[in-house]
Amino acid sequence: MAIANVPARELLIDRARELIPALRARAEIADDLRRLPDETHRDLVNAELFQIYLPARFGGFELDYMLQVDLAAELGRGCGSTAWVHAVVASHSWMHGMFTPEAQDEVWGDDPNALIAGSTPTADARIDPVADGFVLNGTWSFASGVDLCS
Repeated sequence: MAIANVPARELLIDRARELIPALRARAEIADDLRRLPDETHRDLVNAELFQIYLPARFGGFELDYMLQVDLAAELGRGCGSTAWVHAVVASHSWMHGMFTPEAQDEVWGDDPNALIAGSTPTADARIDPVADGFVLNGTWSFASGVDLCS
């Protein structure tokens, strides 16, 4: 089934390519901030680059994962940090898009533009059952792009 209003793959790559001069100009700022500048975040949103894996029922494009490699190659020509953060954050929508509709609704039901961050726990992470659910304890490392996420 084709999804309506999905930009062609080449158009999305062209949009990433068009961002290169601005990303290059902000690369040092991103390094100094230790996060993407707000303008870079807006550019990625306006270019619809975070919608590439978002489920169609939330306005996403549900495109193939290989597109991420092509987008990262272009974005990285301007700013390696932007390429990395975009790849990581967009991939979380791809992964979460495989969850149940109920789990997807918890993330995107009120805000289809919500972005997701994730982190890998260290060896001390534990989840323990309790009477009304679970208790999660442990230490997690950094989460690339967390400043962009809701």
